[in-house]
Amino acid sequence: MVPTYCRMAMLGSNPVAIAMPADPYPFYFDASTSVITRGKLEVYNKQGKRIPKGLAVNAEGKCSTDAAEVLNNIISKKGGGILPLGGEDELTGSHKGYGYGMFCEIFSSILSMGMTSNHTHTAGKGGTCHGFIAIDPQIFGDPGQLARHFSNFLQELREAPKAAGAKQIFTHGEKEIISYNNRKKYGIYVDKSTVREMYDLANFLGMDIDDYFRQVHLDCVQISSYV
Repeated sequence: MVPTYCRMAMLGSNPVAIAMPADPYPFYFDASTSVITRGKLEVYNKQGKRIPKGLAVNAEGKCSTDAAEVLNNIISKKGGGILPLGGEDELTGSHKGYGYGMFCEIFSSILSMGMTSNHTHTAGKGGTCHGFIAIDPQIFGDPGQLARHFSNFLQELREAPKAAGAKQIFTHGEKEIISYNNRKKYGIYVDKSTVREMYDLANFLGMDIDDYFRQVHLDCVQISSYV
């Protein structure tokens, strides 16, 4: 991620993740501090699609919709990268996403005396750092009462008046749980380019990919014909 008014990737997409028990769905918030994750940038690149405007900049710090260009610049450290939450400037809140990225940096690489994001993935080393905090709810009161109090609030959010044309209000983690159950039942879609990479890597390592995925052999057969 490039800091506000910068043209060099100095921070990672540095996600903030918070979880808390609740019914019927636990609260799971896991979001990048950039407007798009590098993984999604790679998906655009694999699919040969241009990225929407306002998500990334090139080596000169100008808006770019070329996923391959942005990725190559990040990898080679030539400049450019993904924008913070809020986009390009302070008017739209770019400094806030930049600040959230710094928050993650402090609690991961700084407190651990580890590699900061601008030095990771160099010379064959990942160097990614993490920070974890666990809070005992008993510090604040009865855990069961806290969970019920929070569950009630989440339900009030779901039942709040909806914007014109909106069908449903989701709480964080709800979509993911629905998606997880859907994937368990119907399987996971894998992009063609990723499947080709899997086969290329298996061939390079001298592996029999159908044997490796014996547990889902029928799916592998389908993938083979799909590719």
